[in-house]
Amino acid sequence: MFKGEDKIDYNINSAKLLEIKELKGFNNEPGVLEYQIKVDFDFKKLITADDGVWPRFVILKKESEKSGWRIDGVGMGP
Repeated sequence: MFKGEDKIDYNINSAKLLEIKELKGFNNEPGVLEYQIKVDFDFKKLITADDGVWPRFVILKKESEKSGWRIDGVGMGP
């Protein structure tokens, strides 16, 4: 489907998870969790961000009682 630079993650050499913290009080509805994470990125080319530690915010949703948690979104702010 994707080739070379068409891949969404083609520009990442490595990403190391350094910290994870659950956020509470951001209108978290039932079945939704939000986390702030810190990731140490190493990019092949500097395009929209420099190498180094960057915060990201991850939203998880539970689709049903029998299913696990799934990533609903990843962003740069809550």
